[in-house]
Amino acid sequence: MAQENRIEYKTAWRSFYGLFSLMILILILACVGSIWGPLNSGAKLKWMWIIVAVVDILIFLGIAVKRATMSLILKDDPERPENQEIEYVVCNPLKLFTEFRVSKEIGLTKIADIDVKQNAIQTLLNIGDILISSPGTSEKEVRARNIPDPVSVRDEIQKHARKYTMRQQPSATSAPEVPEA
Repeated sequence: MAQENRIEYKTAWRSFYGLFSLMILILILACVGSIWGPLNSGAKLKWMWIIVAVVDILIFLGIAVKRATMSLILKDDPERPENQEIEYVVCNPLKLFTEFRVSKEIGLTKIADIDVKQNAIQTLLNIGDILISSPGTSEKEVRARNIPDPVSVRDEIQKHARKYTMRQQPSATSAPEVPEA
């Protein structure tokens, strides 16, 4: 009995470099403001640090929620052909009553194209966007952002997809059928 192979990819922590930089910048500005600024009185200084702490905590919670609500899942179950797919799930906490959870699935045999897109910073951090399309569509159906080591992820998906597309194609070594006269 074969077991389902399920690999889940999440957004990389290092992809939030902009928000982490903002958190650090806010702390630095608070330090500079508390030393040289007009907020040298004790009560004003206390409230400034409370506000800075709350803002930094909110930014970090936003990062954690965003990372936790995105998944690119590779499902490969040899015993259940209908469960051989790539699934992309995104939850949007701001859309509780409309489109809170959006899920897109593409069967491994239906994958036409997998692209990796990286800007200069993503290349340095070894993260990137994985874009997947199926036949008959002009646009990418799945765009998983900021996946760590995107080239390896693409290769892994292609390896699993090839395994099933090769099974479906007739073998080239079999002799063609000759109609009887």
